[in-house]
Amino acid sequence: MATSAVSAGTIVVEILNNRNYVDWSVYLRNYLLAQDLWDAVKATDEPPEDEEKEADDPFKAWRKKNAMALHTIQISCGPEAFALIRDSNSAKFAWDALAANFKTQALLPSDLPVESTTSSNNPGYDESVCDFRQYQPFFKAVRSRDWNKAKELLTLNPNAARAKIPYSNKTALYIATELEHEHIVEELVQLMLEEDLEIKSSGWTALAVAADRGNIKIVKCMVRKSKKILSIATENNNMTPILLACISEHWDVVRYLYSVTPLEDLMPDKGPYGAGLVCHSIGVKKFGISFYL
Repeated sequence: MATSAVSAGTIVVEILNNRNYVDWSVYLRNYLLAQDLWDAVKATDEPPEDEEKEADDPFKAWRKKNAMALHTIQISCGPEAFALIRDSNSAKFAWDALAANFKTQALLPSDLPVESTTSSNNPGYDESVCDFRQYQPFFKAVRSRDWNKAKELLTLNPNAARAKIPYSNKTALYIATELEHEHIVEELVQLMLEEDLEIKSSGWTALAVAADRGNIKIVKCMVRKSKKILSIATENNNMTPILLACISEHWDVVRYLYSVTPLEDLMPDKGPYGAGLVCHSIGVKKFGISFYL
């Protein structure tokens, strides 16, 4: 029986454009992981040689996986993005080319208000609802890695560090973490309160994003500021930072987070986090942490 074609709508919420790269890349990466195609995108080795051998030759297996990953990336692109990779025959090259061109392009809309986490639906802060125009230059400076400008604007309006963009619910710290602007993250964390790091965007803390991406420098920076965020789980899949790092196989991050996560947070009465860590570790034959737990 013939298999039906996969549409972009079953892979990503919306095809890639010049504003949605960060979210698009998360959706697509998770899909590729689920289909066992991510290796073709992130592989650092050269493809096997000798393509004239039998059908089970390693080259042909690699070629099939690469073609499937490349096709998935291509059908998830808008016209502008597809034009950049139309002639590519490598999934890795296509992925890297799109990241280089779209990762920092996503600009914020100029006509939307920003929700401040100091508003009435966030107890503990003073009532304050501000127009987006107060925050737009600050968010733009964060995206473009211009800390001098961002700091200047933050000094004038300290609430900007806790403000959220309403259409995405993201804070500046969350955005800087997604884009892996390490210096910006470090500077923001220094100026923020511990409880500011507990703010969630789309159900994730910034630490959860850093752990999922495997950026250990950002992870350590945040944990030094607050230990409480180690136990805050994501809302969509109920995973703590150490579990996210484990599932994404960022073992340097897993080992670090294990060293600083209170053992009681991994016990059965606190939820499935310790059990999940054991199961995922054993599944990929990383027995050290499982043995200790």
